[in-house]
Order: sequence, then structure tokens, then C-alpha cells
Amino acid sequence: MPEILSLSQARRLALHRQGLAGSPTPKGVQGTQEVIQQLGYIQIDTISVIERAHHHILKSRISDYQPAYLQALEEKRAIFEYWAHAASYLPIEHYRFSLPRKQDFQSGKEKWFKRDPKTLQYILDRITAEGSLQSKDFKVERTKSTSNGMDWSRNPMNMALRQLFMQGKIMITARKGFQKVYDLTERVLPAGIDTSLPTTQEYMRHLILRDIHAHGFLKAREMGYLLRGTSKIISNTLAEMIEAKELVQVQVKGVEQGIYFSTPEVLDDLAQLKLKKQLHILSPFDNVLIQRKRTAELFDFHYLLECYVPAAKRKVGYFSLPLLYGDQFVGQIDLKADRKKKVLLIKNLLWEEGLKQAAKMEQRLEKSLAQFAKFNGCERVE
Repeated sequence: MPEILSLSQARRLALHRQGLAGSPTPKGVQGTQEVIQQLGYIQIDTISVIERAHHHILKSRISDYQPAYLQALEEKRAIFEYWAHAASYLPIEHYRFSLPRKQDFQSGKEKWFKRDPKTLQYILDRITAEGSLQSKDFKVERTKSTSNGMDWSRNPMNMALRQLFMQGKIMITARKGFQKVYDLTERVLPAGIDTSLPTTQEYMRHLILRDIHAHGFLKAREMGYLLRGTSKIISNTLAEMIEAKELVQVQVKGVEQGIYFSTPEVLDDLAQLKLKKQLHILSPFDNVLIQRKRTAELFDFHYLLECYVPAAKRKVGYFSLPLLYGDQFVGQIDLKADRKKKVLLIKNLLWEEGLKQAAKMEQRLEKSLAQFAKFNGCERVE
């Protein structure tokens, strides 16, 4: 029989595993490493309307977080950059589980661009001889135009760098600003890291346990998020792990459909979990809500990142940020950091329908905004 959780228990467990329960709060470089290990990955995103997503996600969980903490972890090789469901920072101890995807890129089973062996070898030869290089160190060779006549540059060297990165031939050794610095994998990877290719079963078990560790409980479709061709293998592995009593099935009252999976160890902690109510201004790419259907089912929060929506159809704004208070999503706020004037601009604020005590929530938001402005290098909020 499945374990039965109330909706309140389920939310509390999910937020605790995600580091959003409020206490205790990690600090420093070590705390940053622990958060990345707990979450399994931190998504990297280029949008810079406010501080970029990877820093924002970590700041939501680490009271004294500074971007330098992430840089320090990359420099000491405690984390590495590769693909989770998107470009991400991952714990270095998970390195071998990046190898199946790298193998697919090496074999041609998966590819983003037409392979250009001559350019790939040219880049490898230069990095081998010269040491770490950036994309700007390689000359742009040709320009293409789009069908509507707008000119744009597509650098074959940059495409080759990305191809070699996805193949695992090179790694990102550091960043200068937001620019990647590449070097040969054997010169970046620390000694003693397991580089053996996992079997399919080992890989699926890793995905399942990594995601349960991060979220507390998940449905089969929520595991291995956005990894193509894994759903059937994950389902078979789940059945094996249930049979071996490594996993337990879970139902959540108030969620109409579907069985969740968890581990006995995760559920054993449930009675001890406490939730400190505080207002979080979350990134649209935060791990807790990146799977929108899960967020809707568990939290009754139907979120849409509107930067991908035509301006005339937006309800909140270009970069609307979810507001989490306790175990409830209470609204969204559209913010922009004017870094020249050092002002954090509130472009729009929308509370969830039926929110009680909105005036008190605005007071909590005012305090959170002051802290968020400082994090974004701003001195005041308008």
C-alpha cells in the first residue's frame, strides 16, 4: 500500500529537500557546495534583467551568498559545468553520470550542429598547444543571413567549441565575467574522479535517487526531466527498486492523479520537519518550480515565464518572479535592476487571487525587496 501524505506534509517535505524551509541556513563556500550537492544541479541562464539565475537560485538558500563562492568552487574543481536538463553547475562527484550523454555526442547519436572534423581538430590542436582559450581567441570566419534579411553572425568556431564541450573533449575551466574559458578535459578534471562509463541501469538509478534526494518524492514522468528516451527505462528501474524495497510508493491527498516515489530514509524525516515562514523572491529557473505541472499539482500555482510571451499578451511582465511565503505561492513580481542608477525597479506586482492579509504580505515583501536590491547591486527600490 502507498504511503499517504497530506498536502501540507507533501509541501513541507518538498520545500525542506529544496532548501527553502527557512532553517538552518547554509553559509559560505562550503554551504554553497552543500546546496549544489543537495539539489543535484543549478541551472545557468544568460538573462540578466536581474542577477543571473544560478546566483539567484543560490541566494534564495544561502543568506550570505556571493557570486565569488561559485567561482571558488569551480576553481577548486568541486563542481563542473555540463548539461542537466539545461546548462548547469553539477557536483564533481556526479561527473561519470555525464558520460552517457557525452558518448551520444561522440557517436553522432545526438548532435546540435553539422560536424566539421577539420575545425574540431584545429581547436583541439590549439588548446593542446596554447592552453586554455576562450571563443574570442578563435577568428569568426563567415557570416550568414536569416530568411527575413536580418544579418547575424554564426561563428563555426563557437559551434565547434560547443560540440567538443558536449562530447566531453574539453571542459569549462573558469569564467571571465560570463565568458567561458575552455581547456582539455584531462587538464581540468581532478585526479581520482571516477571516469568509468555507467551502465544503463546505474545511470537510471542515479537519476532516480538524485531527483528524490532533491525533491523528496516524484512521479515517474518527473524523473530525468527532459532527457529523451528515458521514460520506459526509468519506469522499469522504478519497478525493480520497489520490488527490492529501495523505494516506496506515495500518494498525496488533494492531488487527483498519479503515484509518487520516495525512499524510506526520506520519509523517516517527515515528522521532524519544520517550516519557517519567510518570503522568498524566486528565480523563474529555480529547481523547486522548474517543472510547472508539478508546481501546479502540489502548490496550485500556475506559473508562466512571460519573457517568451508576446508583450501584448503578458499579464505580469517580461521577467515575472514567483513569490513564495511558507508553503504557499502568494504572487508574482516583475523586477528590473537598473545597474547604472543602482535602482531596483518594480514594474508590476500581482498577488494570487484570494490572498489573505495582503497588507501584511506587502510589508514582508518590502523587507525582502530591500535585501534583493542589495544582492543586485542596487541601493534603493522604486
